[in-house]
Amino acid sequence: MYFIKSLTTCAVVTIAILGNSLSWAESTAFPEPFGLKWGMSNQELIQAGFNSPRPTGQFEYLTSVTTPKPWSKGDQYLALTYKSNLVKLIVSSNTFTADLYGSEGKALYESVNSIMTKKYGQPSDKLEYVGMKLYDDADEFYQCLDYDGCGAYVTQYQISGGFLAVEIEGQGRGKGFVKITYESPEFYVAKEQIDSANQADDLEAF
Repeated sequence: MYFIKSLTTCAVVTIAILGNSLSWAESTAFPEPFGLKWGMSNQELIQAGFNSPRPTGQFEYLTSVTTPKPWSKGDQYLALTYKSNLVKLIVSSNTFTADLYGSEGKALYESVNSIMTKKYGQPSDKLEYVGMKLYDDADEFYQCLDYDGCGAYVTQYQISGGFLAVEIEGQGRGKGFVKITYESPEFYVAKEQIDSANQADDLEAF
């Protein structure tokens, strides 16, 4: 899928590591969307409708087209696990295929952000711009978002040690989708553990 490449990367530029061990009970204040719970095992995710896990670095990812409580506009769900514990979720909307000016994408993006703001308060960061490089015509909205450095439509929320991001992704002329990313606090703990282990391995290697 188009956004698998973003699974193991952080949705935010700066993060705070809140500890060096996974503690699922401490993350209960962070939203648990789509009827899923942080720390769910791979087997529990499979029972909830996800496909078998596949490796991606030190993580594993599972995919599904539905969840126990699906988003009405959702098309694909990706779950990222670390040591068979759910730490990150991504959902993409159905793809807009003839939306040259991005009107449909922006409407859905604003609708989702309206819900998030009502539930979780004002966003911690927002970037909404297009036309910075190459694609600067109004009918090249998604082409611009798909071109590095040309534009971005993303809103981020910092919630209870984790992060939530709503973003419009471009795939080409008139084509794109809305993506929602949930990164639990344990995702950042896992990243820290992996980075520390890699550094230790490199120290031994040299």
